[in-house]
Amino acid sequence: MTEQPTKRTVSEREFVVERTLRASPEKIFGAYTDPTLVERWWAPPGCSLRVERMDVRPGGTYRYVQRTPAGQNLVFVGSYVEVTPPTRLVYTFEIEGQGNPVTSTVDLQREGKSTRVTLTNLCVSKEVREMMANYGAEAGARAALQQLAKVVEVPGGSEP
Repeated sequence: MTEQPTKRTVSEREFVVERTLRASPEKIFGAYTDPTLVERWWAPPGCSLRVERMDVRPGGTYRYVQRTPAGQNLVFVGSYVEVTPPTRLVYTFEIEGQGNPVTSTVDLQREGKSTRVTLTNLCVSKEVREMMANYGAEAGARAALQQLAKVVEVPGGSEP
């Protein structure tokens, strides 16, 4: 049975979502940095995602447009802070025009034929973290890792 993502609170400003995936760090890192793969897993079920811009390098930016089943567009923007293939990706994340960027850190650690994915989200304040929790961002992060698993996992473990 596939492991479900777990969430833990690290501080009043951050939370961590973790999951072990049956895939290599290289494959998972690629799913975070290839626009065609991001479009397959990043949006919640029932929504679609279009990557308008994605410049994966320190200082590079991205812009994703997510369309909800009701036809509403949500625009997510951010910039890349650290890009260390295939083990670490740090980027900012916010809804366009709302401010309060979150810094997301993705750490990938090989564990045998699998990879431990640790997603740490650091908010600018305790209030923003609470707002994100109320909005469902923590559940969204767990759901995103579930979707990511469908894109990258291979039966029986990671590729050699």
